[in-house]
Amino acid sequence: MNFGNKNFNKHNRKSLIIKNLKKRQKKMILLKQNDPKWGPLKIGSTNLTIGGYGCLITCLSMLSDWYGYYKAPDWMAKYLAFTSKGLLLWNSITTSKLPMKFVYRYYTKDDKKIKEILYSKNGSCVLQVKYGSAFHWVVLVGYSKLLGYKIADPIDGKIKRNPYTIVGLAELTRK
Repeated sequence: MNFGNKNFNKHNRKSLIIKNLKKRQKKMILLKQNDPKWGPLKIGSTNLTIGGYGCLITCLSMLSDWYGYYKAPDWMAKYLAFTSKGLLLWNSITTSKLPMKFVYRYYTKDDKKIKEILYSKNGSCVLQVKYGSAFHWVVLVGYSKLLGYKIADPIDGKIKRNPYTIVGLAELTRK
């Protein structure tokens, strides 16, 4: 995206960004973490199930589709690396056969960084949010000044406005 071009005005930039966001939303498969195909399956060598604790790997599955090489949540649970408590070892994304690589994990909300990732051509972002007394992961798919962030939520497999409090994020990009 060449925004430095003198013939590339603010309106053209906004149109290009909107076009990229719509493409992202239409191209990505929507998944539920408790789908009967993978919901009861274990994450790594833990006793945690994808249906109960697999929001992040379900988000990564959705993003694998957006990047053009779909891998289902059961594949993620089997081939990515996890701690004994079921936490993802982020670098296992980069070393896997996935079409994306891990860039950085942010432990606070950073609106400037979130929007920078969202408007980039190859970047993607999963948001860590508060979910009652626990945490949950969702895929960032859009933003509106009026309505805020738009997400793909693995709880219900739907795109919606973000109803959660963002507490962190992870940045990914195309390999």
